[in-house]
Amino acid sequence: MNHANLVSKCLLVAVLCFGARVGVAEQQPPGDTAKKQVVQQFTPLFVEVSEQLSESKQRYLSDPMAYQEFIDRSLRPLWDASSTARALVGRQHFEVLTVPQQGALVEAVRDTLMRYAFEGLENYSGQQFRVVDVVINPKASMGWVQVQMESTLIPDIVLDVLIKQTDREKGKWQAVDVRFKGITYVSVKKHKFRETIEEQGIETLITDLKSKNREYFADICTQTQSSGRAPCALSPE
Repeated sequence: MNHANLVSKCLLVAVLCFGARVGVAEQQPPGDTAKKQVVQQFTPLFVEVSEQLSESKQRYLSDPMAYQEFIDRSLRPLWDASSTARALVGRQHFEVLTVPQQGALVEAVRDTLMRYAFEGLENYSGQQFRVVDVVINPKASMGWVQVQMESTLIPDIVLDVLIKQTDREKGKWQAVDVRFKGITYVSVKKHKFRETIEEQGIETLITDLKSKNREYFADICTQTQSSGRAPCALSPE
């Protein structure tokens, strides 16, 4: 795994493993107040995630179902997989899909992000995550949370989490992308996604994503002799 992939997946572990509390606060007004509120939400939770991964990595590696439960409490409310899926395939492609196709694509992307969290855990080696800055646009609709990844093995790295206010009335913020050295996850993956759609169709893209996810989880569940609950209770292909 190259350096960029490693740090991106380590950050994805942190982002996907926050907790439902990260995305929800009181209604977010624009300007400095919104920035302060986001800082207040994210800062203690990055500390919590750092501690959780440091203390429980080996347990989660040996019990993928426990790790899945930990992520399930945070992934779905925190990460806006629908926005990520739309950005990956492009609005033009996404909007012509049927409702079932859109749902299948979003679910495949959500499971892919889950797989990244598992892959990131395998490469996690004690990194600590710390919020160093937050930038919110004037409308308080989008922003970046800048995170410093501190490690004893490599120089500190700064990454960014793109956040979106998905429910203004409830002040709900969700992550939609991750950026490292100016390059985002979506920008890296979108060309392959769109090429597959244009050349082979959306069903092939969805099938390919599902197949990769199924094979990965089947392998780790076999290695740990785990079964009975997700991710070790996947439906047959």
